[in-house]
Amino acid sequence: MITPDIDNLLVAGRCVAGDNTSHAAMRNMMACCVTGQGAGVAAAISLRENVTTNNILNNFKPVQEELKKQGVRLF
Repeated sequence: MITPDIDNLLVAGRCVAGDNTSHAAMRNMMACCVTGQGAGVAAAISLRENVTTNNILNNFKPVQEELKKQGVRLF
């Protein structure tokens, strides 16, 4: 979801990229919704912590914890 050249830009939904297996799993609306939720949580935490989104996703534990609080099943 992070872009290599533009900091603080998260890409979610059908715009995400991956290998053949992960791309095949993204061909449904629910996967698009949860990537958007993850991007929103990452953006909110990066604002709260006053760091860039690229930095917050390098240490994604706080993002996972917030998603768990919201009832997201991670694995």
